[in-house]
Amino acid sequence: MRITAFLVSAAVTAVGCSSTSTPETGGAGGSNAAAITSVTFPKGFLWGSATAGFQVEKGLADTDWGAWAKIDGKIKGGDRPDDGPDAFAHVAGDLGLMKDAGLGAYRFSLELARIYPTRAAFDADDPSADGLAAYDDLMAKLRAASIVPLVTLHHFVWPTWMSDPADPKQPQGYERADAADVMTAWCARMGKRYGKDVDWWVTLNEPTVEASIGYLAGLWPPGVSDVERLVSVMKKQVELHARCYDALHAADTVDADGDGKAALVSIAKHNRVYEPADPTSEDDLAATEHSRRFWNQWFLDAIVKGDVDDNFDDAIGPGDRVGDAALKGRADYLGINYYGVSRIAANALRFPHMGVQPSQFNLQDGRPRNDLGWSIAPEGFGAVLDEVAPYGLPIVVTENGIADGTGANRSRYLLEHAFELGKAIGRGANVIGYFHWSLVDNFEWASGFCPRFGLYHVDMASPAKTRTATPTVAVLKELATTGTLAKATVDALPAYAAPTSPCASF
Repeated sequence: MRITAFLVSAAVTAVGCSSTSTPETGGAGGSNAAAITSVTFPKGFLWGSATAGFQVEKGLADTDWGAWAKIDGKIKGGDRPDDGPDAFAHVAGDLGLMKDAGLGAYRFSLELARIYPTRAAFDADDPSADGLAAYDDLMAKLRAASIVPLVTLHHFVWPTWMSDPADPKQPQGYERADAADVMTAWCARMGKRYGKDVDWWVTLNEPTVEASIGYLAGLWPPGVSDVERLVSVMKKQVELHARCYDALHAADTVDADGDGKAALVSIAKHNRVYEPADPTSEDDLAATEHSRRFWNQWFLDAIVKGDVDDNFDDAIGPGDRVGDAALKGRADYLGINYYGVSRIAANALRFPHMGVQPSQFNLQDGRPRNDLGWSIAPEGFGAVLDEVAPYGLPIVVTENGIADGTGANRSRYLLEHAFELGKAIGRGANVIGYFHWSLVDNFEWASGFCPRFGLYHVDMASPAKTRTATPTVAVLKELATTGTLAKATVDALPAYAAPTSPCASF
C-alpha cells in the first residue's frame, strides 16, 4: 500500500461529504454546518488494528510490568500476562484475520527486554537471537501479506535493568541518568535493522498516561505518588522522544515502500475531551482549560513548536523554552489515541502543576458506558481531531476502541466514531489513517483480561488461544472496503446496551 505518497497528497485532496442543506449545530465537534448524511474516506486511507508486545506476547517476565504482575493485588483477578493470546504462536493466523477484516496495516511494538534481556547484552550490542528471529519472522510475514507495519518502540514497558518496582524510591525508567542514551541507541539499532520494512514509527505510547498512572496514581510501575516526579518524567519524555526521532532518521534511510520517504516518526498521544462539571462555573471552566493544556497540548507544543511551558502556568513566558531547536519539528505526523471524556471540578483534589484531578470513570453525564465505566462520547472524537488539526501535520488515529465483553456495543461504537472521523476530515483535519484497538483481546495492564477490546475474541483458557470473530469484523471490513459510511447505517444499529461485565479501572 503506497500510504507514504498519500501523506503528501492528502493535505491538498478534498474529502467528499454528502450533506443536506439543513443547518446543524456542530456541538463538541465544531461550528454550525449542514447536516452530514454520509462521509467518504479518501483513496489510500490507512485502515489498521493495533496491539502492544507485553499485552499479547509472552516471555517478558524480566520487565517492570512482569515484576509488577507478580505482586499480589496489582492485577485484577490475579491474571498473568503469559496466559494471554500468545501472539508469536499465531502470527500467520492473526495476519490472516487482519486481511479477513479488510485491514491493510498493523501497529505493534518491538520490546527492548526481548531483544536485550540484560544490561550486559545491551552494552555489548549482543541481541537475543530468539528475540530477533521472532520479530524478523513477523516483519517477513507482514511483507508477504502486503500489510503496512507501524512500529512502537516503547509501549509502557521497561526491562528490569532500567526499571525495578521493587525499589521505587530510586530513579526508574525515564528518571535514570542513562535513559536518553539507552533509548537513543535502541531507536537507532531498530531503525537500522528494520528500516527496510518499516517507514512508520512511534517512539513513545501515551507518555503522559504512563507518567501519571505510574508516578501519581501509583497503579502502574514504579508505583509511586509524587507529582514532582510526574512532571520531571514528562520533561524527560519530551527530550527522549526528540533524541529518538533524530536517531531514527539517521539510522532508517531506506524507503520501505518505494514512495520516496523513509522514516516517519511521531508519538501516540492520548488526548481526551475535558468538560467542566458545571459549565456555568468560571472556576470549573478555568480548571478545565488548564487540564486541556496540561494533558492534551503541553507535549505536542514541545515536539512540534519547541515551546515548553516549564512551570505549567499555561503561558510561554520568562524561563520557558521557546522554539527550542533541540525539540522543534520532531514529529512527521501526529499519532492520536482517543477513548473518551474526563470531567473537571475546580473543588476536586488539586496538585501542583497539573491542577485538579480529572474524573473519567462512571461519570453522571447521561452517556452510555463501556465495561471500564468510561463514557462513550463519539462527538468528542471530532473535537479532539479539530484540536490537533492546527498543528498542520498529517494525523493518524493510532488507537480507538471499546471495552465490550459481550460484543453488543462494538459495532455501534466503531461506526459512530468513524462517522465523526469522516466529519472531521471534511472540516479540514488531515487524518490519513485509523487503527482500531485492538486486533485481539489482550492483557489490559492492571485490569488484566477483563476488558475485552478485541475485534477477535480470544479464549484465554484454551490451550490453542482460540480466536473468534466478533460481529464488528464484518462491519469494519465493509467500511474499509467501501470507504464510505452513511448516517442511516449508523442509526440503524441497536442502541448501546448497559455493561454486563464491569472491569476494574486501569
